[in-house]
Amino acid sequence: MPTADPGKQFDLVAHHVRSLRREPGFSASRVIIYVERNLGFEAEHHKRALKLLPNTVFYTDESHDRVGVLTTNPVKHAMCQLVVLMLEERRLHLRKPLVSRDPRAMALRLREQMDVYSYQFKTAMNTFQKDQVAISGKVGGMKDDICICLQLACYFTQLERQRDAQLNKRQRVGA
Repeated sequence: MPTADPGKQFDLVAHHVRSLRREPGFSASRVIIYVERNLGFEAEHHKRALKLLPNTVFYTDESHDRVGVLTTNPVKHAMCQLVVLMLEERRLHLRKPLVSRDPRAMALRLREQMDVYSYQFKTAMNTFQKDQVAISGKVGGMKDDICICLQLACYFTQLERQRDAQLNKRQRVGA
């Protein structure tokens, strides 16, 4: 959850990782942190501030040699499509209780954000402009950060699986 004070935000992330590690079976798990890098060097600041968290790595966009994920419109569309597909196929489940300071409130906020998160259309004002479409939950003062987190988790976990499968296939062929 974003906060004006970066130090508090870093503390929240560190606390959450420690909370995850207290769950049965997760004490030694590797944690991959995905930070949106749409706002300057925020992702790099997170990595520097949290580098001492054991067995924790930050996703790096290898094509741009940058920490974090760039959520462009095509990426947002792909994330959204994957989550919709996973929901339709009943492959997406929330852990109960959620690992959160307030699990019920977090589940409620996720539900509220998913109810609002949708395609937003803006018609061109004249023939020299283009109609625009975006996916967002920022409607009427609402936020979409939890919804975006869910989509990032689904999308980039899937990408990591595909990347690992391709690497394993190359290693088998080369062996």
